[in-house]
Amino acid sequence: MTLNKPPYTLVLTHDIDHISLRKYPVLSNLTLEFFKRCVWINFLRMLRGDLRPWQYLESLKWCFFYPLIKMGLFEDPWEKSMNTMLDIEKNHSVRSTLFFIPFKDRNGQNQQGTPAKGRASKYDVRDYKDLLNSLEENGWEVGVHGIDAHISPESAKEELEVIQSLLPFKKKFGIRMHWLFKSDKPWKNLKAAGYFYDSTFGSNEEVGFPEGKDRPFKIDGIHIIPLTIQDVALLGYKYKSWFNANPKATNPWGRIEKILDDAKKNNSVVTILWHNNAFGVYHYHEDLYVRILDQAKLDGARICRCIDVLDAPL
Repeated sequence: MTLNKPPYTLVLTHDIDHISLRKYPVLSNLTLEFFKRCVWINFLRMLRGDLRPWQYLESLKWCFFYPLIKMGLFEDPWEKSMNTMLDIEKNHSVRSTLFFIPFKDRNGQNQQGTPAKGRASKYDVRDYKDLLNSLEENGWEVGVHGIDAHISPESAKEELEVIQSLLPFKKKFGIRMHWLFKSDKPWKNLKAAGYFYDSTFGSNEEVGFPEGKDRPFKIDGIHIIPLTIQDVALLGYKYKSWFNANPKATNPWGRIEKILDDAKKNNSVVTILWHNNAFGVYHYHEDLYVRILDQAKLDGARICRCIDVLDAPL
């Protein structure tokens, strides 16, 4: 390794699945899940030592003030989470890539082409045109969080055009599929639609370099950025047995440290995904994100967005 060359690259990404709790109907599954996690699951996490008492009390606070949140008279917890995420990156002088869902209330299709369930988001990205433009103007990167883009070039282009219409001066767009869905020939579809890169290549179940891929590569003419560490896989969000610690969710820092140590040895690219509502209620996993940033800075790593690692590779 030559002098002054960073030992590895850390790529920061966020999937924007939900922006505002206020947007969801009172009796929607996701609103009910919010209360369940804040009141019951976070109580179990506190007993287990995964959550500080003040964090649990704050969880209860958001539930208590929910009627005011719904009326727009009290701060929305997920809007606050987004602001916390961006403030952390500003304070660390780093920027990330944010993937936004192009359609409201659309579940889309699964890998087999049959209707999917539970994937729809309640925000209309067109309501956030000013936010997307502000992000781009201030150094962040906006990408597409695809719903059906993996199915066909037509679906892929339809989703791309929604985000393109909000950012007409942006030339290169990347995508990551919602829930990491991909079907037959997904990269040919994405290339045909006009995407520059895809960052879907990863796992909801495991962390580490997928199939040993520790750097971007190309398939069917499109750049692929492997996803290395996802909060869902690392911290066990998908698992229901919260009181009995899921072995996959134990010692998360040790697992991260091992990946970063391996990256140093091989001058690798490590791509992390922290969902925007992991910053504060109800997950409270912003401290671990900050710790990753601090360690990468201590290591002298390059910290960047998806587009940067392709426009100026190692």
